[in-house]
Amino acid sequence: MRHMLMMAAALFVVAACEGTLLRPAEYKLGSWTETLRAAQPDDAYAAVYRVDDRHLVFLGAKHANRTDSRTFRLIEEAYASFDIDTVIVEGFPTSRGPNAARLIAFAEEGKAREADGFQQRGETVPAVLGGLAEGATVWGGEPDDSDVKEHVIAQGYSERDLLGFYTLRSISQWIREQRIDNAGDPAIGPLLDAELVRNRERLGLDATVLSDADAWHDWYRSVNARPLDARFSTEEAGPLADGPYGSNAIAAAISKARAAYLHRLVIDHLNRGETVLVVFGGSHLMIHRPVLDTVLGSPCYSGDVLSDVVSRCGI
Repeated sequence: MRHMLMMAAALFVVAACEGTLLRPAEYKLGSWTETLRAAQPDDAYAAVYRVDDRHLVFLGAKHANRTDSRTFRLIEEAYASFDIDTVIVEGFPTSRGPNAARLIAFAEEGKAREADGFQQRGETVPAVLGGLAEGATVWGGEPDDSDVKEHVIAQGYSERDLLGFYTLRSISQWIREQRIDNAGDPAIGPLLDAELVRNRERLGLDATVLSDADAWHDWYRSVNARPLDARFSTEEAGPLADGPYGSNAIAAAISKARAAYLHRLVIDHLNRGETVLVVFGGSHLMIHRPVLDTVLGSPCYSGDVLSDVVSRCGI
């Protein structure tokens, strides 16, 4: 929370000579609903905003592991088309600092393991390594887990719900990484046990909270009214405010905390006079479009070919 307060305070001490002083407007963030999901492009896309002589490039990724995917191509085009000062990536907390050693090691190790056009660690790898090659500063775009925990529990959810969902959202990644064939794969048991241990530590929870994979399966059944099996859908971890799964409501509460934090972080860096590249999942861009259009005006470009933006965005 202290980092969030310090970041908010920084918005008001930026010198006037930096250009237009932007003020965050979290109340304009969109809510992830069936309607908004239906409007999301099927593949990766981006929106580019111009503010004075700087830009925000918000890349809505389709989480990808193939190096020939549109997500990977858009990241490459972003670096080729803009002089990026700051990169903000999904999945890592800001509080680890700029160019965090663990984030860089994650990307470098992923690059070293890349084979036959398959990148197990996904788009984080080209986003981070491309930023470092560009001379940009790379940041995680996530609030601390303690801040998310405080926000979600204040909305009436339990520690079990938060831990259960943190673990649930890893299942889609395990399938993408080919560590399991589907959610009914018996190999998921040890993965759940290890993830529960890791997430309890992240959230500062006692070992008795969802103590093992069996307890987690019971939680899942109570929330989504069926056992975990091959019917599992990635949408179960999605933050659909009007979604059909109990886990959707927990995800929506977490999404609100994450979105508000990311919005303030982006505005802070723009107010520092930086050109910013954000690489988050496509749903995040859909959620952020209303507030970005309010604070920054209409984008100078929205689409899936960033090499085409030079004339449109005054570069």
